[in-house]
Parts: sequence; C-alpha cells; structure tokens
Amino acid sequence: MKLFARYLIKRWFLLFVASLAVLISVYLAGDVAMTIWDLIGKDLPSAKIVLHYFLKLPTIFYLVAPVASLLASLLTLTGLKRTGELGALFYSGIGRFRLGVPILAATLFVSFMSLYINDKVAPAANKLSRDIERDVSGTTTYLVGSNRIWLLEGKRVIHIRNVEDKGTILIEPTVFIFNNASLEELGARIDAPLAVWQDGRWVMEEGIRRSFMNGAVSAVEGPKVISPPIQIYPDEFSMVKRAPEEMNLSELKDYVRNLKKAGLKYRWYEVRIYRKSAAAFIPLVFGLLALPIGFMVPVRGGVPLGIGMSIIMTLVFWTFLALFLSMGYSGILPAPVSAWTVNIVFLVLGIAALAAYKTPRLI
Repeated sequence: MKLFARYLIKRWFLLFVASLAVLISVYLAGDVAMTIWDLIGKDLPSAKIVLHYFLKLPTIFYLVAPVASLLASLLTLTGLKRTGELGALFYSGIGRFRLGVPILAATLFVSFMSLYINDKVAPAANKLSRDIERDVSGTTTYLVGSNRIWLLEGKRVIHIRNVEDKGTILIEPTVFIFNNASLEELGARIDAPLAVWQDGRWVMEEGIRRSFMNGAVSAVEGPKVISPPIQIYPDEFSMVKRAPEEMNLSELKDYVRNLKKAGLKYRWYEVRIYRKSAAAFIPLVFGLLALPIGFMVPVRGGVPLGIGMSIIMTLVFWTFLALFLSMGYSGILPAPVSAWTVNIVFLVLGIAALAAYKTPRLI
C-alpha cells in the first residue's frame, strides 16, 4: 500500500473514532435522560440499569456509524487542505479519485463491520436489553429464550416462535403439560402451526396432541381443532414479542417464511431483511458523498460550511429513505427496491459529483 494511502487511512480512522465517540455519547445521553427515571421507578437494580444501557451500544454504533464516516471523511479532506498536504498531493499527480480510494476503503471496512455487528452482535444484545425491560413490565409468568420464547405457567411450559397481531396470534406454539410443578414428568405435548385468540380462548385449528406415559408416547390425537390449556392473555403475549431488532438475518428470513406459510402479513418484516443489509452500507454512501463536498469547500471556513452541507444532504437522504421504505411496507414497491434504491441513487450522485469537480479548491 502506498505511503500516502496508509497515512490517509490512519488519519481517517482517528477522526472516525473521535466522531463516533462523540455521537455515541450524545445519543446515549439522550436515551438515558428519557428512560432512566422509568427504570428507576420500577425498582430495577442499578447493575441491571447499567447493563441495559451498555447492551444498546452495538445498535447505537450501527445507527451513528454513517454520520461518523461522513464527518471523518470531511474532516480528513479539510484538514489536508489547511496543512497544504492536499495541494502537495494533487500537484504531485495524485488525482481526486486516487485520493478518494483510501477513504472509500476505510468506509467500506466500516460498512462490513456495521453489517456484522447488526447481524451478529446487536440482535443478541437487544434481546438481553429488552428482556431486562420485560422483567420489570409486570409479566412474571415467562422466561424469554435466546432464539424463541418460553413461557412458564404452573405445570405448563409454552414454547412459541413469535407473536403477531397484538398477541392474538401465536406462531408455532407448543404446550408441554407436566404431571407435577417440578416439571420432571411430561404428561402431554400439544403442537400447532398457529394458535388464535377467539371468543376469550385459544384455538389451534391443526393441533396435534401427544400423550406420554413413563417417558414414551402413549397416544396421538389430531390434527384437529384443539383448545389448549393456556391461561395467558394476548396482552401478556404481546409484551414478550420478539422485535426485528432482536433477530438476525437468518432468523428474520425464517420468520418471514413462517408468516407466508401461515397466510399472515409479512411485508413489513421482509423489508426489514433488506433494510438491515442496505443500511449497513450507508457509511460507504456518506463517505463517497463527503469527497466532493470536501474538495469544493474553501480552506477558511470550510469545516462549518462542509458540516452544514452534510447536514442538509443527510436530511435529504433520510427523507427519501423513509419514503421508499414506507412504500415497501405498504407493498407499493418490492422489498429489495425500497431498501436499496436510495443507496444506489446517492452513490451515483456522489460519483457524478466527484467526476464533475475535477480540481480541488485549495484556497
């Protein structure tokens, strides 16, 4: 790697880390100010409160990484202008595209890191964080598992994939009925694709009941309509619902397949699948857009002017992204189109702007 490329990447990452630290601190401080008293009022131990906010860091990184990448790219270029290094590099024959390659390589690395964090780290952290909130929500009959949801109800253990329609539909429910409260001897097991709340009770239309004796299956009934002995109401199931932020890409895809199979609404979740991957590459988009801005702003006053232009550009980007996502949620656009179109359009605009602005402004 060229010496100047290593120098640019090192400088970029120093500014990225500084920008990231400031943005995370501001975001976390705002979140603490809005939610801390609610957690304290529910008598949550201080250690759990600290853990609750610590577990939010992966998601916060994912959210603020694009802006941190934009600031790092902009500050790198304006800093090179102030020291005269940009002019020296330019007059030595290093053009704007070669100058941009190290910065774009750094933003691409951040994008892949953001994709990994959002798919592998953030869902697990969000599960733990939301479980802490659920623990003080007044619901005492459930235990949330790492991938699915387990609920304890006396001599029964209820296992569900997820919850839909405000807790009135249970996806892939399984009810284990034990002969004693110690949950040592299994008496029966009931499985079904769906359980629906109807007329004040739960109904499984294609339920299968297996009875056990001495640890072996003694009888099988169904598939048939079964009213399982579940005494938990929909509002309590609604509180343990897994949000998309608690599922990785594989779990979301599996969940969408189950919704389609059950004939339930799935478009919102399908868009979230593509949104996860598309949003991870916004740092690359913002890093590219920062290049023409950094080249065109003057040396004196370039930083505040560049930041102002970046804020406007960011607002426009998020406005169009929200518009296209809403069209995806409503079914007007296919899920991949709604999630990726704004990224692609702004990438093209960034390349066009960089190609049009041939000579960096050095005064």
